Amino acid sequence: MSRLDAIDKKDLRELLCMGWMTHDGCWFSSVLQKYGAKAASDLNRQAILAMSAFEVPRLKKALGMDEVTTYEQLQEFIEGGFDLIGADFMQFKRSYPGDNIIRWEEPDNVCFAYKGVKRLGALDDYDCGIFYRVEAWLKGLGIKYTVTPEVHGCMRHQGKPCFREYQLAL
Repeated sequence: MSRLDAIDKKDLRELLCMGWMTHDGCWFSSVLQKYGAKAASDLNRQAILAMSAFEVPRLKKALGMDEVTTYEQLQEFIEGGFDLIGADFMQFKRSYPGDNIIRWEEPDNVCFAYKGVKRLGALDDYDCGIFYRVEAWLKGLGIKYTVTPEVHGCMRHQGKPCFREYQLAL
């Protein structure tokens, strides 16, 4: 039996996600050192948006979803997507209170991005990439939305609770 056949699916997901996040952090650090925090944050967001053009169709295919046009389908896409590609350390809470609203929040001050960017000393110019990825997925799915609060920077660094609430136009 090959190693790939022998490894638990969850262990494989964790291994691949940790490798991806290590690359992401090293990339951010390299851009930060060469071009500064603002450029690193801006380029990170550009890369997230560009990646979503590939990631959204791949996830739809993996989840067996031809379309995502209803609140229920979007919930299935988000939960299924993060079940496939989210590692255990990505502990953001998601809730779906109804009325086409999705709420995301950082649980118990454990944001992995905040910790990493803080270690690099770049929080003053960092625009959150975590929530931007969610927004890139929504854009990639063609779903219009409004977000509350509309934030620039890192809410946790600003001493505020870290959350976003998305009102979807479905």
